[in-house]
Amino acid sequence: MKASVELRDKREARLRQQLKDTPMRPLPLFQLTGWTHFVDEKVEPPVLAAGSSPATGRKTDEQAIAYHRHLRMVPTDAMTHMQDMVVEAVHRNSGCREGLMDHVIDGPAGTGKTCLLRAMGRTAQKEIEAATDGRQQNTIPVVHITTPADPEPRVNWIWEIGSYLGLNPEPKSLAEVLEMRKHQDVTLPVNYVLETAQTRLLLIDDINRASPQHLANMLPYFDYLRDKLGISLIFCGTGASHRLHQARILAQDLTRVSEENRVRLEQAGLPTVPASPSPTALLPVTWLHPLPLHAEDQETFRKVLMGFEADLSLYRLEEHALSKHAVELHRRTGGYFKALTYVISTAAVIAIRSGSENITMKEIDAATAQLRY
Repeated sequence: MKASVELRDKREARLRQQLKDTPMRPLPLFQLTGWTHFVDEKVEPPVLAAGSSPATGRKTDEQAIAYHRHLRMVPTDAMTHMQDMVVEAVHRNSGCREGLMDHVIDGPAGTGKTCLLRAMGRTAQKEIEAATDGRQQNTIPVVHITTPADPEPRVNWIWEIGSYLGLNPEPKSLAEVLEMRKHQDVTLPVNYVLETAQTRLLLIDDINRASPQHLANMLPYFDYLRDKLGISLIFCGTGASHRLHQARILAQDLTRVSEENRVRLEQAGLPTVPASPSPTALLPVTWLHPLPLHAEDQETFRKVLMGFEADLSLYRLEEHALSKHAVELHRRTGGYFKALTYVISTAAVIAIRSGSENITMKEIDAATAQLRY
């Protein structure tokens, strides 16, 4: 027991150092210490000195550059509605003994699905903790994992959850790391911790890495988490709704069951009814699309640009610096949130390093020089 506690402490110390050195790296988000840091994190813009002139050393100010490299997700009305809807579903599931529903986030790559997934998880955890008068010791309201690189073996999925919970054995040496070892099955300790820690929400990102057959092998375990432990699940990834639908058909052999039901009705002389849809086909799906800018919708894209403008911390930023170039920014990014964020954050860093402290078409041209979407 002492050895395992020491290894856990070393793991957490290493994670804290990673968060200090590179706070925006994604890896810590898939481990409890890093996720908790993300939930509590408050990203404040660098303070601008009085006047319009940058302070000495501004061009190499790592804090200012780091801030603009990682601009926050600018919420749209649709995203805010979706987030509120999913958080409410988590609360509703918590009050049910049966009938819990999963949720799916789907849409083309680069539309902000992962950002929305994490925003939902953070909001859900904050609301759960607020309802219990703050963070309770030994509780883990939210677990955030990504689909394993090799999603075929069931043990790899459990290993991802175990890694988040800190249950997997820490390698003791480089030789152990290099040694090809089969993952241990940590299903029992994972189930125990999820139950005793009162976990309410499991976020599963990058579901597009798994084929329907891979998911079919895992659905019974996810059903167990939902039906016995009362954990809501959110699946996220391009094509997630189709993959889950096909996986449910494979897992429950729904095609065969539907055909047998039709034959029984015919033999009994009863009218046949159309085949019922798969339970997964009835799941709530949040669809994200590229941000529009056309004759019927001239506001959504511009509102997002105005949100970015409010987040920028540049000395000479002109009014409507981004929104006045809305048409050109939409043409260059296609309205894809990921590409748009890249262009704006890169242009802001260029503005700091060049000393212009403003975003014009010059900075936008430089930021999109290498962009191929």
